[in-house]
Amino acid sequence: MEPTLGKDTWRNWKCFTIKIKQEELPVLNQRLKLYGYNTMTELTRDFITGKFPAITEDRQIHSIESNLQANSLKTLVKNVHIDPTFYKNTDLDDMRNYLIKIRKLHERNASSLVSYFRRYRDMFFGPNPSEIMQQTPHIRMWVLQAMRQFGNYYNYKTNNPECKELIEKIINRFALNVKTDLQHRIYIVDDNFIAEKIKKLMAIQGDVGFTIKVGLYSGLREDEIIYCYSMEACDNLGGCSCSKLHIVNKPNGMTVIVVNWFRGHKKCHFTIMPTKIWLQFRALHTFSQIDIETAHKVCKSNAGVKFMDLRKPHYNVMCRVMETYEADILAGRAEIRRSKTLCNVRVGQVGQQISKELDTPFGAMTNRLMCLNLFLLSFQ
Repeated sequence: MEPTLGKDTWRNWKCFTIKIKQEELPVLNQRLKLYGYNTMTELTRDFITGKFPAITEDRQIHSIESNLQANSLKTLVKNVHIDPTFYKNTDLDDMRNYLIKIRKLHERNASSLVSYFRRYRDMFFGPNPSEIMQQTPHIRMWVLQAMRQFGNYYNYKTNNPECKELIEKIINRFALNVKTDLQHRIYIVDDNFIAEKIKKLMAIQGDVGFTIKVGLYSGLREDEIIYCYSMEACDNLGGCSCSKLHIVNKPNGMTVIVVNWFRGHKKCHFTIMPTKIWLQFRALHTFSQIDIETAHKVCKSNAGVKFMDLRKPHYNVMCRVMETYEADILAGRAEIRRSKTLCNVRVGQVGQQISKELDTPFGAMTNRLMCLNLFLLSFQ
């Protein structure tokens, strides 16, 4: 016969007592009320669940340091134990490699984030993080990105999320992310301004002028242009899923280049270029970052435009000859489902629409398509 369970066998309660002096009892009761408690039981429960006491950023930093010292972890720093300024001993080269290889960020983006972390870490983790508010919204945005990536790096190396939590607490407590999002702002640019800029860019001759035309026609980022030049093309056009380029030449004189290259939040699905420009580009003997840097200097001096900003007039023009969501896909800003739809169904129609504009005389262009005509001036 199985034994009967007593009333207390399922209970797992323990009773703790403390001893204080008689004259200290009123002080204890007053301190309990000061912190919003009526009994020691309420205080003990909140203490166990972590609601009391509130951990400040300074105490959390020391908590992180003590945990690392207790576990003798040395993976984050260069073979030394943690000191009160543990973030100063971070291996910046290892952090950069982490951002590139693990987080899949571009080398330039990773270097920028590491640089911002190195310059602003003392201010961010120091006694007065609000000093960061004196910086411009653009710089503050980079600083916060750098600190959050450091939190990811710290968690990756130590398997400890406390640093990420600490960083978010500092950002929220001092409101460091206020007015850093400029995406909601509206910019109005006159067509004549864009047309004048494009006209100056298209007037540049030689190898530099050709590099600028590639940037204008493709709308690709700098590293994407180099990628399209160096990456081998695949002959299988039957839905191949390899990492090579897939090139489709349309009878209307346009070429569709399927790239499918993704780095972090930057995506490049495909682009559409005139076949003539594409063949000349692929036939170049050499093409590297040096060519883009040279083109950037010429763009700045002749038209006051950065080479990396050539994507903007390209997007502006493409919005006039196709749907906005289709232009977003070319710019790598749309979801993959819509990208597949455009690539499978609409890409031929879009190429035909762009090709028709090549045959439109300049004098017959409306003001609405003035930029497009100048953009395609060399193919008339």
